[in-house]
Amino acid sequence: MKPVGLVKGPAESPHEFRFITPDNTRLKVGEFVYYNFNGRKVLCRVSKRLPLRQYPDIYLSNPSVEPERILRVIGVSTREFDLYEMRATILGYYDRQLGFINPRIPPKPGMPVYLAEREIIESVLLKKRAGEVGSIHLGYLLNREEDIPVVIDTSLTVSEHLAILAGTGSGKSYLAGVIVEELLKPYNRASVLVFDPHGEYHTLREVEGIEEFRDGDYSPRVRIYGREDIKLRLSELDYDELVNLLPNLTDKMEAMLSRIYRELSEQGHFTVDDLIARLEELREREETTANGLIWRVRRYLRDMDLIDDYRHMDLKNLLRPGQASILQLTEMSDMEQELLVSALMKRILKARINAEKGNDGEKLEYPVFVIIEEAHRFASRDSRSFDVLRTILSEGRKFGVGVCLISQRPSKIDSDILSQCMTQVVMRMVNPADQDNVRKSVESIGREMIEELPGLTKGQAVVSGVAINTPVLIRVRKRLTSHGGASKNAPEEWIRWSEKGEERARVVERKARLFWDDE
Repeated sequence: MKPVGLVKGPAESPHEFRFITPDNTRLKVGEFVYYNFNGRKVLCRVSKRLPLRQYPDIYLSNPSVEPERILRVIGVSTREFDLYEMRATILGYYDRQLGFINPRIPPKPGMPVYLAEREIIESVLLKKRAGEVGSIHLGYLLNREEDIPVVIDTSLTVSEHLAILAGTGSGKSYLAGVIVEELLKPYNRASVLVFDPHGEYHTLREVEGIEEFRDGDYSPRVRIYGREDIKLRLSELDYDELVNLLPNLTDKMEAMLSRIYRELSEQGHFTVDDLIARLEELREREETTANGLIWRVRRYLRDMDLIDDYRHMDLKNLLRPGQASILQLTEMSDMEQELLVSALMKRILKARINAEKGNDGEKLEYPVFVIIEEAHRFASRDSRSFDVLRTILSEGRKFGVGVCLISQRPSKIDSDILSQCMTQVVMRMVNPADQDNVRKSVESIGREMIEELPGLTKGQAVVSGVAINTPVLIRVRKRLTSHGGASKNAPEEWIRWSEKGEERARVVERKARLFWDDE
């Protein structure tokens, strides 16, 4: 293979070097190259690209005259201006047991630098190949014209948690749809739950009719839960969650409610009527306090559709291998959504702990993966669901509860929670506060990769973390199902409705004319 450049010398950092190349098309920032060291191919990533020689300003003073024409007239070769100085970060040679080993000796000046072949990228950068058991095919290497698949390890992704971070309109929900498709493929057959605040994931049901998702007796299932299907029993709520539902409680009210809650919890399942009955028993001794609580329970608990005395979502129907369950939260208030995430995630973690430790009670015998859209609303410190998410992100991996946090505002996610997501997919991000939060919370993304974020376009991303051997730039693959989160085309809808209105007006006019003609 022919080299694409020659080493010029070391750069400022001991882990970087510079090389010169005439290649002005293939060697983009993020591309992978290598040099040979003691019979090993030392992999490197291009981190910066600068022209070695620029046209004099006077050559650019007349926009109607191309600089190449001036050079030809004065007899200077244009090749002198087609040289570039590249800066490359040394990743090292790869060892299956130890990972990347940096030789700690930069290449000597004059050493040839080669473009990394497809075989090197697939064998060294990726932990899995596309279609293997336990693989997630996200997309393709961004800087290559040929389609080189970028694949991450399913087990490490779902057990060590995942974060998808991006600005509005960058394609994060589309990417999440790709991931759910991969998890439902025959080589994964995952148990997936999606908290969907915007109703974007219902189109995933299309997988049930696509042959590519079937294998023998296996066929995936997608269940959609609307507002009427999403229920929590009152007895499932923790005391703190119950208090959050009842506003403006006095100290006496909290003390009374706490005492009654403990008594009712000891008997197991209880209803709103059970709670009111206990409060009415205390009316004679503490009338004002009891009346205040009774009014609040009737006003806030009985009117909340989410709370039900008897119905609730059975975890084994909600979560089973080869199934994705979509909880559509579009008609719920922010408080109801936070309460649902908190209570349901608590149940899931407890069920997995019971299964792993052989405890009594509700059990889930298999790992689960939960995708939370708009994660900044649920994982900030002032959210009702913060405590349980912090617990799951730090301890859930031991019990097989994996979480994917998706957010357009990572600066609003608690940094301790974000840092627990050991695989990250970061898409276009312009906000400096969000970039800074990513830089602080995501250790595996280097400075040069952070600098790439504003320049990414829709469907492009940086993938890093434990599920892949080194950060890479990708373009997300095309979904097999349609995307439910596409923006509305306002002009088309206005025109369609205008035409419908005009047609209705013509129908009314014809009916009126026929009526008067009959008269």
